[in-house]
Amino acid sequence: MRQLAVAVVLAVGLGLTAFGSTTDELTISSGSSTVTITDNGVGDVNPANGVISYNNSNFNGWNISVATGTSYSPGLIPYGLDVASLTATCDLVGGCTTQSLIVTYSDINFNTPVPIGDFLQTFSTTDSGPGTATENAWFDNTNTLFGTQNSIGTVGPFGTSNIGFTSGGTVAAVPNYSLTLQQVFTDTSATSAVSFSADGNITAVPEPAAVVLFGSLLALCATGLRRRRLAQHNR
Repeated sequence: MRQLAVAVVLAVGLGLTAFGSTTDELTISSGSSTVTITDNGVGDVNPANGVISYNNSNFNGWNISVATGTSYSPGLIPYGLDVASLTATCDLVGGCTTQSLIVTYSDINFNTPVPIGDFLQTFSTTDSGPGTATENAWFDNTNTLFGTQNSIGTVGPFGTSNIGFTSGGTVAAVPNYSLTLQQVFTDTSATSAVSFSADGNITAVPEPAAVVLFGSLLALCATGLRRRRLAQHNR
């Protein structure tokens, strides 16, 4: 138990919980339809600071079961931005046809300096039907919401279930700066429905010391569990 408690303290110290930022915004668009949701504002069904969740059963024909963005501003651990648990279906009955669904999430005031090329972007999708999924990411040294001053990279487009990552940034990120993560989902057929479940995030390439610390944390947890099981076995 002592090892587990230490592990929890280390995890908190590593920033494995969302910060109290309420400056993050989520934008959903498709065709001529656009909605912007501010943290704890109209349309946000998650009351936690730094987290925005949105759902809509017919957004220009897209059934958005859930779209959740989490900001860890001002830090980048475990992520700067995370768009997780996004589940959307292009419902032909609702009139989706081939108009893309664009999900964009952004926040400001990140204060971790990042050298040139050291941002890390990941994207994973589970697709069903004829469609594509693409993720774009930017940082902006003017610290502007939805700023696209500097590209981090593009992952995709994926035509099937896939996972990918890229690292980038042609200049250094200087505090304070903003981050923006955008995911684009497209139904490439006017006669067949398509659905997506996706997850993407932005962080920084981990420093060697952080990797060692995290490895030590995992080893500590494993040792504690082994000792506990051995003690129970010998009783």
